[in-house]
Amino acid sequence: MKNTICITSILSLFTLGYSLSASADPTSLGVGVGWTDSPYKSYSSNFYPIPHIDYDNGSFFIDDLSAGYYIYNSDNQSISIGGRYLANEFKPHDSDNHQLKKLDKRYSTLLAEIEYNIDTNWGSFSSNIGADVLDESNSLLINADYSLPVVEGDLIIVPTFGINWANSNHNNYYYGISHKESSRSKLRYHNADSSFTPYAELGAQYKLTDNFATYGGVHIDKLTGDAADSPMVSNSAVTSVYMGVSYNF
Repeated sequence: MKNTICITSILSLFTLGYSLSASADPTSLGVGVGWTDSPYKSYSSNFYPIPHIDYDNGSFFIDDLSAGYYIYNSDNQSISIGGRYLANEFKPHDSDNHQLKKLDKRYSTLLAEIEYNIDTNWGSFSSNIGADVLDESNSLLINADYSLPVVEGDLIIVPTFGINWANSNHNNYYYGISHKESSRSKLRYHNADSSFTPYAELGAQYKLTDNFATYGGVHIDKLTGDAADSPMVSNSAVTSVYMGVSYNF
């Protein structure tokens, strides 16, 4: 999960913030840079690029790492179906731990998702269910979050609180250790069950001109249960920092 544990939530938050100040034209493009540590042992943290694409014509949308169609779309509520790139991965050679170097590689995958969003006077609520369609991890993921944007002139601050649930297939793929891997690496066998990952994020955007905006924020994921207890993991609180600039057409 080096570099990618929370890219999706980072970009979703940025999109939310930008939509509050954007013009009627729904298209925006941007680029940013992020930094994240890793839950895995001796897995180096570093910087990575964050692309931003936001297009929405009311029926079809592209939202950074996801795209899809609306089943229902009103002024304050929407239900959509689509696909999202799940960037989670583990590359043994990226770890300096000699035991983790002997484990199998874990790949990213594509999720089919259904999502519900509602905007209210008390904030924005979102929930989605996603399932692996490439047969890599057989993940089933459920997410729910709440955001309360605060607008002060050209500045938007967006605190977000949420929780993810991952099934045992997902956790076993990204955090489990098979008997064969245990024999090779001398790490204990670990069969990971399902677990929750609560998270919090504080994002901000500042409108520079009618077209340009800059953004940034901090995101923290807290692994729990068998994900946090994995012999692969040494850091259950994963922090990411990001910033960038966007252009609204």
